[in-house]
Amino acid sequence: MKNSDLTGKAYLLLTKGKLPESWRTNGVQPLRAVFQDAGYQTELALCDNPDDICKQIKASCQPGDIVAVGGGDGTINAVLDTVIATKSVLIPIPMGTANDFARTLGLPDDLIDAARASIHGQIRMLDVGTVNDHSFINAASIGVPADARKRINPGLKRALGAISYAVANWQSWHEMTPLALEISCSGAPAQNLKLRQLTITNGRYFGGGLRPSDSKSPEDGLLHMFAIRDSVDTLSGLDIAAELLFGSVDNSNYALTMECDEITINGEDGAPILADGEIIGELPARFGIRAAVLPVFAPNSYISEDNHHHPDHSGAIHQQNELNDILRDTLDFALRLEAIFPVVHNSKLKSLCHDSSQTLRDIYRQLELSLRPFGMTAASPDPDLHSLEELRDRVMDWLFDDADNRLANGLEDRAAQLSAQMKAIETDKLPDDIAPAITALDQQIGQFRGTIGNLRTTA
Repeated sequence: MKNSDLTGKAYLLLTKGKLPESWRTNGVQPLRAVFQDAGYQTELALCDNPDDICKQIKASCQPGDIVAVGGGDGTINAVLDTVIATKSVLIPIPMGTANDFARTLGLPDDLIDAARASIHGQIRMLDVGTVNDHSFINAASIGVPADARKRINPGLKRALGAISYAVANWQSWHEMTPLALEISCSGAPAQNLKLRQLTITNGRYFGGGLRPSDSKSPEDGLLHMFAIRDSVDTLSGLDIAAELLFGSVDNSNYALTMECDEITINGEDGAPILADGEIIGELPARFGIRAAVLPVFAPNSYISEDNHHHPDHSGAIHQQNELNDILRDTLDFALRLEAIFPVVHNSKLKSLCHDSSQTLRDIYRQLELSLRPFGMTAASPDPDLHSLEELRDRVMDWLFDDADNRLANGLEDRAAQLSAQMKAIETDKLPDDIAPAITALDQQIGQFRGTIGNLRTTA
């Protein structure tokens, strides 16, 4: 999926119980504004639980729609398959306790900053892990973490957040009986191991900020496994915890690690499996990877860390300056149409202003997203257009008895200028993602000029 596949619609699907108190009285307007300011038609639904979020996605979303899901890692886990099935694009709004998936993407903790960083990013296709046909995005664990999940006190979790996981893990480490397991990695001969814990990761983080590998990425097509033998004592266990917090267990003296795309675990039938913070099944287990199946709108900070996945096209685009001018002037034209709309009297001209401004914003957004991988950022509008209110004041100065005609003449002149700029673009020399947007813009401006010309003739 490409940025140019986006529809221009965004659905904010937030878990009611995790909503900030200040948002309960303002209609979540601060968050809505982030998406609206970026040019997206935005709808909001407050949901009781992840099942309700999935129902909303199935009922409302089309391929290329953005779904901004507010909740924790458990909520993200619950919506993964629905997002993939509907071919919508996920943005996580970190409203949970651990938020490891948001951390993997490099999103800040602040909800508004996280949304703003995501919506100005790019689409990435992430891997999804599976265990017994259940999907997970961060990690799945057997042993101490799964046992600890059953011990977490809800009140302690609300009060201490991620620290509550550490308390429960400490209890499980001392009280749980180690597991005797048979483990096979990608068809290799099985190993018989007695373990305190086995964790298989797809993302960079799990368990409230633990990081098993410096190089693990949810785009590498592999599962990373680390296991802690039963012989590891408490002091060495603390060393492993430090490695998970501050580095990697890949070179650990205390943890066994491996990477492969398929892992089979037998033994200890019925032992619980923890995935993304929730118990989702039990042993025996078969782990796998679904490569590049989850569309996510990832922030530029994540993309810069993983730029080896996508070649740098910066500076390689044909007619870059001309394209930048078109980008800026398209946004200028949309702003003018939005400012003029409230003061126009002619109903057909009013309708033309309304519909054209939305269409131009959609094309502008698609063009801007397609240009971003080539090092071109969003164009700044004309400095004279500081706000719609200021532009509207200027429009009011034009209003005489023949105001609609004057406005129509001005709009036709602006459209003609933009049309001339596009005629100079050699679309056959542009990348495949960009040429269609330029063609769509040219057609839209042509239709606009034809319609407004007819309005002037019949006025």
